[in-house]
Amino acid sequence: MRRPAALIGIVAVMLTIVAFWAMSRNGYPGGPDECIALNDCYCEAIGPGIAAQPANAWSNAGFVAIGLLVLADAGRHSGTGRMARDLRAAWLYGAVAVFLGLGSFAFHGSMRAWGGYVDVLSMHAFIAFVLAYDLDRVHRWTWRRFVTWFTAMLVSFAVAIAIVPPEHGKTLFAVFVLIVLLVEAAVSYPALRPWSRVQLDPRRLPWFWTGLGLFIVANVIWNLSRTDGVWCDPQTLLQGHAVWHLLTGASVGAFYLYLRGEGPAAVALADYRFADSTPRGT
Repeated sequence: MRRPAALIGIVAVMLTIVAFWAMSRNGYPGGPDECIALNDCYCEAIGPGIAAQPANAWSNAGFVAIGLLVLADAGRHSGTGRMARDLRAAWLYGAVAVFLGLGSFAFHGSMRAWGGYVDVLSMHAFIAFVLAYDLDRVHRWTWRRFVTWFTAMLVSFAVAIAIVPPEHGKTLFAVFVLIVLLVEAAVSYPALRPWSRVQLDPRRLPWFWTGLGLFIVANVIWNLSRTDGVWCDPQTLLQGHAVWHLLTGASVGAFYLYLRGEGPAAVALADYRFADSTPRGT
């Protein structure tokens, strides 16, 4: 029987927002984020209340909505990939998507250093999931090994972003995104990974290109609307960075549809097995 993952997610989101509201009543605790000293807080003017940057903060509802939809969708579709066969993979993906939204809200809502750290950590949590999942797709890991790799990468990223100076944080993230794209290419084209010749079903590949296209457009808008950028207007609610949040949230949804539908091709299906017992949707 499918667990009420979406309901649990909704309750968790509501409790988190209540916690943010409680912390903001007398001003969020902690020191200011480094972006203030660097004059690079993504354009929008900073004010009081639960959302110091209203547009940039509340636009993260897109990530949260996508994450909750994934949690509700888990187990409802058949397929040969882990995302379709194993509820836990979809649950983890949905939880990471929700974390993306709440992490970014922590930053744009509080404008505190701890919020900035949580924001960056949430982005790297998504990177860690995709990297671990890509490796799982061609090596057919047990769930325990998949989670071990995901956790190890997330912990490594958490340490790295704590050490790297804030002004180099975007470069670090860009490097990890490039690594993800290279790994994804190797997964999609077996000739690039001679150690594992598993053929994946290409039917859902358009969803990958949709997600990548949305991410690229979002990055263009993000750069044009940065502080002092040509599209920057600190006083308007129509913030380019908020559009970035909405478009990248949509890309997270597109990547889910891609991963949910892919799996070993029919010719390899007879040899495809998960090494552990995996919960199925019913």
